[in-house]
Amino acid sequence: MNKISSLLILSAFFYITISIFQISAVADAIKLILMIDNTFIEGIIFIVSLFITFTPFVGPILGIIGAVFVWDWNILFALLLFFWPYFFGGIAWTLFSKNKARKREEEKSFDAEDAEIIEEWKK
Repeated sequence: MNKISSLLILSAFFYITISIFQISAVADAIKLILMIDNTFIEGIIFIVSLFITFTPFVGPILGIIGAVFVWDWNILFALLLFFWPYFFGGIAWTLFSKNKARKREEEKSFDAEDAEIIEEWKK
């Protein structure tokens, strides 16, 4: 297997693992809010939480409630569990914007050198 396929398999495994944690946290938050102790209804709530977890505003809030109040997690870890794509996206955006700024500076220096060469050639 080449590096790209192994990286894709690893990232898919990572994403599925994180998703399972998120779904469980949302299910636990719903059970906490509705105060449910029935096993059958807990199963139904788990199925409902499959859809609620990936809802943009409701899913992360319920998941953070479940992770903090049911699992007794630190709020920072709960936020990281649900907002990790934004965290890594921000890091990637910062790195790429610095790289673009560096390329622009190099292009300006090439333009200045080209202008000097043209002026020398005209003389």
